[in-house]
Amino acid sequence: MLPQFYRYVLVNNSGQLLTYNANGRINVKVTAWIIAPATGKVTYTQLADDDLGFVAASSLADGAEIVGDVEIDNTSNLYLGLQIQLEVTHDEGAAIVAGNGGFTLYISAGDATGELPTDASGYGTAEAAGLDPVGVMACDPNLQDDEMIRSNVWDW
Repeated sequence: MLPQFYRYVLVNNSGQLLTYNANGRINVKVTAWIIAPATGKVTYTQLADDDLGFVAASSLADGAEIVGDVEIDNTSNLYLGLQIQLEVTHDEGAAIVAGNGGFTLYISAGDATGELPTDASGYGTAEAAGLDPVGVMACDPNLQDDEMIRSNVWDW
């Protein structure tokens, strides 16, 4: 079940720097679901894509993480779950193979007042804070420069 408040955190373990100005992109695609009270059927809603604030002049080093710039408030929609898919366009292409890695997406879940682990002054990393992993997307060994890779759909 979804918390009232949450945001995404992405860790780059690709072995290479990801740079927006060199065509690197991050996109989290989300479909939320709820059981409609009137019919008892599952209803799906496509939510706005989230770039985690990875915009012009942004870069994400290997081993570093980006904490999403949007805290999602589930107070009024009351979604029960999510289907999440990660898309990354990597500007280093086949050079990723040397790193033999990928990307790990986490959710930072908050309490009823909207306080998330990522908001705390002592927050270090997703792994150290024990954030819930959504999924890991491995880099394709045949990836070319500026080619987009897309994860499976993860249920959360």
